[in-house]
Amino acid sequence: MRGRKKPIVRADAVHHIYQNTRNGYLIFYSVKDYLILFSVITVVARRYGITILGICMMPDHIHLIVYVRDPDRFRAFVRDYTSIFTKLYNRHYGLTGPLFNTPYGCAPKILHKKIRSAIAYVYNNPVEGHLALKVEEDRWNFLAYAVEKYPFSEKLRIDKARWALRKALYTVKACRQDRRWLDYTEIEKVTDGLSSRELHQFTDYTIRKYNCIDYDAAINYYGSYDKMVMALNANTGSEYDLKEDTFAKDYRIYKKMILELCHGKKIETMEKVLNLPRQDRYRLRWSLIRNKGATDQEVAKLLRL
Repeated sequence: MRGRKKPIVRADAVHHIYQNTRNGYLIFYSVKDYLILFSVITVVARRYGITILGICMMPDHIHLIVYVRDPDRFRAFVRDYTSIFTKLYNRHYGLTGPLFNTPYGCAPKILHKKIRSAIAYVYNNPVEGHLALKVEEDRWNFLAYAVEKYPFSEKLRIDKARWALRKALYTVKACRQDRRWLDYTEIEKVTDGLSSRELHQFTDYTIRKYNCIDYDAAINYYGSYDKMVMALNANTGSEYDLKEDTFAKDYRIYKKMILELCHGKKIETMEKVLNLPRQDRYRLRWSLIRNKGATDQEVAKLLRL
């Protein structure tokens, strides 16, 4: 679009990438959304030889810390994973048009102090958003996977697992070996009938299989994983180079509203909620404001109004 500045990208430098959604709408309504975007990003990163130092997925925006060698390959990486995920997402939710704002936010970081500050800022988003008390306690900043295989589920013994779970894990393994990202139909098919415990194991396994975050590169700025975690929990970091209005909001309200809609009102899934006629979603809007204490803006973001 004319008048919009292209992101500044420097060769051989660390960059903080920030993408928020059109109209501030939510991206993530379920674990499927997180897993599919994660698989797309990591597959495309490997395709272009991109080094990722960190990823954080928040309900209405995402962050990446990336080391850029070749600006053209980096731009192709962002273009491709954004386009691929948008197509998968729109097809699943019955939507059209761009999912993310353009251009994306991009801030090169040269000095070590600024790099550490950006890393802390990104990994601390869930803490600032009241989704976790410590940086290592949130699944969707992926930090805990630096030192644990199954940080958010019981230890998995594939040979002892039920056939349904083993089949789901084999599907993920095959997709990863074929360098394919996951899609909604695939995940829904293989996870149908899994227990809550098995779903957590499936999620940890999937993240571990696809994960390409170079934790060592990030940890090198701190000396060790323990020192990194201690530093991140002591300092939220700062970001002066990107305009972002989502830091320090309470994102727990979205989980409460989704539970209310899918269980309290028995609509079953957010896919069905978003496909309701607009007037029906407006009726749900007032119920959520009244019963959950959500603001008008928060409900509008959730229901895409």
